[in-house]
Amino acid sequence: MNLAKFLVLGALENIIEGSGYDIMMELENKKIDKWTEIKKGSIYHALKKLTEEEAVVEIEKIKNGLYPEKTIYKITNYGMSVFDTLQETAFKGLYPKFYGFKLALKFNKRKSAVEIKNFGEKAIEEINNTLVLMDMYIASGIKSGLIKKHDPFFMEHERMLFDAEKKWLKKAIKIFG
Repeated sequence: MNLAKFLVLGALENIIEGSGYDIMMELENKKIDKWTEIKKGSIYHALKKLTEEEAVVEIEKIKNGLYPEKTIYKITNYGMSVFDTLQETAFKGLYPKFYGFKLALKFNKRKSAVEIKNFGEKAIEEINNTLVLMDMYIASGIKSGLIKKHDPFFMEHERMLFDAEKKWLKKAIKIFG
């Protein structure tokens, strides 16, 4: 999933139309810039790519005095379809870096409570499957002697992150699903 494209499309869907600066302000208003590490250049690069892909269109250019010309963009129907696909990936909850589900919720306008609940349950199921695989890896590694002495310690941290994410997902399902 391309995070910058997802954020640009989500912001444009929320603000209807706007410039790169307007998109950055929308991300800032949602506090997304605090935990996604999105850069200004990434937003403008994504706008260029999304325009080439016809997911967004330029609707006008505005010149205001000595300031540089400002391009106003709008998401297309195709862009909404692309966003929906990216949002469904984000709703799996594990990409990117555990905050996918949170991103998907922040930009949700069209997914129903039932869909959100289903996505949340699937994300929890995926976490549970990952935890089972981790346990199997540790058990087989210890048995075969291939696992390093401190691997279980570091994997316990992963387990704690997954458990915290499951707890948060359950709460999100109650609130939004």
